[in-house]
Amino acid sequence: MKTGVGWMLLALLILGGGCARAQSDTGSADTGAPTQPGPKPAFTYPDATPSLDFLNGAIENSSLTLGISAGASYLDYTYSTLTSNQNRWLFHIAPSIKIQQFRPRLSWHVSYAGGWQIYTNPNNLSGSNSNLFAQNAGAGFLWQMARHWQLNATDHFTYSANPFDSFIAQPGTPTINNPNPVTYYPLTQYTMNNGVLSLTDQLTKVDSLAFTGTTSLRRTSTYNLLSVPFYNLVSYGGRASYAHKFSPRLTMGADYNYNSLDFGKGQQRSGVQTISMTVDYLIRPNMTISGWVGPEYTGVQTTILGIKLPHESFWSVSGGVNFGWQSLRNSFRAGYSRQVLDGGGYIGTSQVNSVNASYRRMLTAKLDASVGTAYFHDASTTLSSRTYNHFYIDVTASYKLAKSLSASVQYAYLWQQLSSAFIINQGNYSNNLLGFSINYTWSHPLGR
Repeated sequence: MKTGVGWMLLALLILGGGCARAQSDTGSADTGAPTQPGPKPAFTYPDATPSLDFLNGAIENSSLTLGISAGASYLDYTYSTLTSNQNRWLFHIAPSIKIQQFRPRLSWHVSYAGGWQIYTNPNNLSGSNSNLFAQNAGAGFLWQMARHWQLNATDHFTYSANPFDSFIAQPGTPTINNPNPVTYYPLTQYTMNNGVLSLTDQLTKVDSLAFTGTTSLRRTSTYNLLSVPFYNLVSYGGRASYAHKFSPRLTMGADYNYNSLDFGKGQQRSGVQTISMTVDYLIRPNMTISGWVGPEYTGVQTTILGIKLPHESFWSVSGGVNFGWQSLRNSFRAGYSRQVLDGGGYIGTSQVNSVNASYRRMLTAKLDASVGTAYFHDASTTLSSRTYNHFYIDVTASYKLAKSLSASVQYAYLWQQLSSAFIINQGNYSNNLLGFSINYTWSHPLGR
């Protein structure tokens, strides 16, 4: 009798343990539904492959990823002041390492990639180094402080000596806390650091409150393909947002955002304040649309040759919309935004209108292709005739050669236009880029 009860208890414990593990595993496929801010469930590393046997079980839910990328790119570009087209080759190799760990209440990761780059330099383009190193480092953590409180932090540092990888003003993935994430890459050798710290409180099952702080640093060299003096940037900001889920499909909210921009060393300083109403609607399980709109107040202080110009301030309308759809083999995103932002290095404080779209398709189990395009129109808030237009289209195909080995090919076209209000090198610039790379990535759980 006692033996039978013991076996029943043992069976219940095994079944209960299996259920608990299944509930904590979030390694399922992304359905494309909008992700609301708030605490996320813990993640258990699903890989059950044999242990490496050189680390103990204290970091059982950890993984080590090693990789190396190598490739070549060809750039053909034209500038209105040049009498003929210019072209150059770039060759690069970049090893990388990433360590991440998942615990019931805390996950963290660190990564580093250092690369060597060499590119040919046209005879009539001076002032650049053709052999340089690149540095990329990142770190972050996600901490479930309490049942309804979550703290998330990330930081990413980039140093690039490659003028090829700095031609895209890249839109990020929109969220209700940051509906228009845009990263500008100046067309030059640059150093960049971006940090984000976010604290989220899940007030109820349908209400959430989030506080986010951001900081950004951008430094550029005097050399660049266009010979334009870029503005360096120091930026910091904060956002407070509230969201309420009215139904499984509809979420609405409001937020207040402050962003400070400091160009050069006090050449121009701006403070941008925005109050927005936000909405996120799930049209179908695989189709979403989100938007925001609200008043924006900007104050600008400009200094020229040590003389401070009169302080300027004005009101404008900030707004935008983002649409996303995906199926088993396809995904599509498109968006529009209007905001006062950094002018990408060419202009200081700017009124920026942007449109972007991207499409990706898995052609076979090993082959996928994507195409993306964007257009930006930046107008200086100090001198309206000082404008900068930027358009690009990018086509990429990737093929999985083996479990850890893949290859990709890329074609991109870029067109830029600086208005006649630019003192130096106003005019048009365009380029065609063709690149090929091969990547090897090895990943293994630690302590298993």
